[in-house]
Amino acid sequence: MKDKFFIIGADVGTTSAKVIVFEEEGNPVAEGRASYPLLRPQTGWVEQKAEWWWQAFQTATKEALKQGKINKNKIVAIGITHQRITTVPVDETMEPVRNAILWNDMRCTKQNEWAREKIGVKRIYSRTGNFPSIWTVYKAMWLKKNEPETYRKTYKFLLVQDYIIYKLTGRLVTTSSSAIQTGCLDVTSPTKWAEDILDLFDIPASLWVDGILPGGELVGKITKRSSSLTGLPQGLPVVTTAGDQPCGTLGAGVNQQGMLAINGGTSCSLEVYVKELKLDPYLNYFIEISPTGDYLLEDSIWSGGSALMSWFKDNFAREEVKEAQKEGEHLWDKLYNLATQAPPGNKGLMLIPYYSGASSPYRDLMARGVIFGFLLDHGKSHLVRAILEGLAFESRRKKEFMEKGSGIPITRVRMYGGSAKSPVWNQIFADVLGVEVCTLKTPETTALGAAICAAIGGKVYSSFQEAVKKMVHVDRTFLPDFGKREIYDNLYSQVYSKFYDRVQDLVHTASEIIEQHKK
Repeated sequence: MKDKFFIIGADVGTTSAKVIVFEEEGNPVAEGRASYPLLRPQTGWVEQKAEWWWQAFQTATKEALKQGKINKNKIVAIGITHQRITTVPVDETMEPVRNAILWNDMRCTKQNEWAREKIGVKRIYSRTGNFPSIWTVYKAMWLKKNEPETYRKTYKFLLVQDYIIYKLTGRLVTTSSSAIQTGCLDVTSPTKWAEDILDLFDIPASLWVDGILPGGELVGKITKRSSSLTGLPQGLPVVTTAGDQPCGTLGAGVNQQGMLAINGGTSCSLEVYVKELKLDPYLNYFIEISPTGDYLLEDSIWSGGSALMSWFKDNFAREEVKEAQKEGEHLWDKLYNLATQAPPGNKGLMLIPYYSGASSPYRDLMARGVIFGFLLDHGKSHLVRAILEGLAFESRRKKEFMEKGSGIPITRVRMYGGSAKSPVWNQIFADVLGVEVCTLKTPETTALGAAICAAIGGKVYSSFQEAVKKMVHVDRTFLPDFGKREIYDNLYSQVYSKFYDRVQDLVHTASEIIEQHKK
């Protein structure tokens, strides 16, 4: 180990900061973590204090460096990825003027509706690659309308990576791959803001970070002060990366056409690699930008595997939690494995995973999760299987949208994130999608993707292709069981893909009734 170079990939995520030290072949050698809470001041609102990200980053970095007994002189560079869309407004001293508004905060429903009606989805999508949704600019519009004094004090809207890089280097920059999901970047020229769209939104371009860089660029070096706070060497190069999902896609080795990355984390993001911009005439996916500078087609299930399985654990699995603690068994293995006690197709019990609203094809922040088909002999194992199959069915739907819009068939899936650690999860996805599913030796692919960018900026490798080849390693391959294919095909085509269309209006009515009675 002492003869190797080290590269640091950090992921400042939704609930924690992770700092992982990799050696140059992509193998993790040390890791530090520190968590922070979510604030939910009102239904549908999610906030955090930006200071928590910085404090957690410091703690996690010190832990990683101490844990691994790393020779700091051998660290080449650091890259930081982050929860996307989340924004903190800061004043001219770079101090937050309020809590950060998180990516999964749904307060901007009215701003979405206004943009759809007054400007039009197609016009916005053609310029930004994104249709009205939870993107940062709509949160800025909400702030202007509802907290005008805070908006008046705002000098810049910073993304998480922007904030941490400023703390580390004193430089204020962002990246194309981070800025694209503000909803106001020019998708055809992604080092510029779409000023024509911002003018229509009445949000000045000056409120966004001026310097927009690609991934893998040296942006600055660790200052003396940040060195003393983090334990990182003074002068260590800091390299631009991307948001968590594009970094996760890169860390999963998805850098060829026909490959799809699926993240089984808090949100279930799906990203398809394409060399050229392919806007969807059907508006069923949005555009991301890889740290490599190439384009990604993306859509998300905002309540993903980790989120729904945590919901199951907190509400239905007290016995399993106690048993796992008593027997020394890994809790998540125990919970995911419950699905093996239920048959494929789950005796007709199905779940629509819209627990935090719905992306394509509905783009509906008022959407809600649905479970249907209960019988008296359905139990916990069937509920777990409903979660896994429901997420797989929804992923299949999005996969088909991307194939239709791009004209590129998807033949390979790379799985990453928390749920990817479960063989049960991966096999169900292979069976429902009907293609091979591979997992990676390094499950923390978001941090690995950030480290790959750092390896480019630190001159360890000369190209992203070379870095991926050297640093990304497949662990297991899951092939579809075509004996289960008929039941999954029939349930998907005849039931799942049609069900929400038939109940959407009722879900809206129920939500409206609840809102009326809250007043």
